Amino acid sequence: MQPLIIDLTGKKVVIAGGGRIAARKAKVLSAEKALITFIAPEISEEVRIHAKEHNYELIERAALPSDFSGAMLVILATNSRAVNGSLAKILPANQLVCVVDESGDGNVTFPATVRRGHLQIAVTSNGSSPKLTRKLKRELEKQFDESWIGYTDWLYEMREKVKQLDLSHEEKQQILWDLLEDEYKEETARQHLLSEGRLNGMPG
Repeated sequence: MQPLIIDLTGKKVVIAGGGRIAARKAKVLSAEKALITFIAPEISEEVRIHAKEHNYELIERAALPSDFSGAMLVILATNSRAVNGSLAKILPANQLVCVVDESGDGNVTFPATVRRGHLQIAVTSNGSSPKLTRKLKRELEKQFDESWIGYTDWLYEMREKVKQLDLSHEEKQQILWDLLEDEYKEETARQHLLSEGRLNGMPG
């Protein structure tokens, strides 16, 4: 399996299923601004609320092969292993397909993800141990705390400024490496705490 970071902004995503797992996948993709359509004979209240909040389409019937045409990503999350498997078999080989109850039937899995501003860390055990994946995610969330949001914002701004400098490629690269020194990370972490008021009254 080759990890990829894919921009789903404005892309069509079809979710076959209307239950808890379908809602969970949709909530992840909502942050990516994907255009989601749910297809299922029965739609849960959780899915209905989420769809209404984001103006997603609801189709209340069993999914048909034609429903997935033009979708960049398909998520098969019905409550039937047989239905998920049969739908996976008829989809084009070059379409991105996630089969929630049998990852081997599709070509896409959802990793556990930690997001801190521009930083995104994904971890998966490729199905060998979901508990290990969750454990590692919790550890990463502690290691990369909220201060990394400001730090990665700052790194982005600095990179844009360095790109405009009248310097050689090698000189620019050296500056970018220098910006990764711990002192800069510590300062942005301090500024983050100040902005939250958690260092009020402490000496600068």
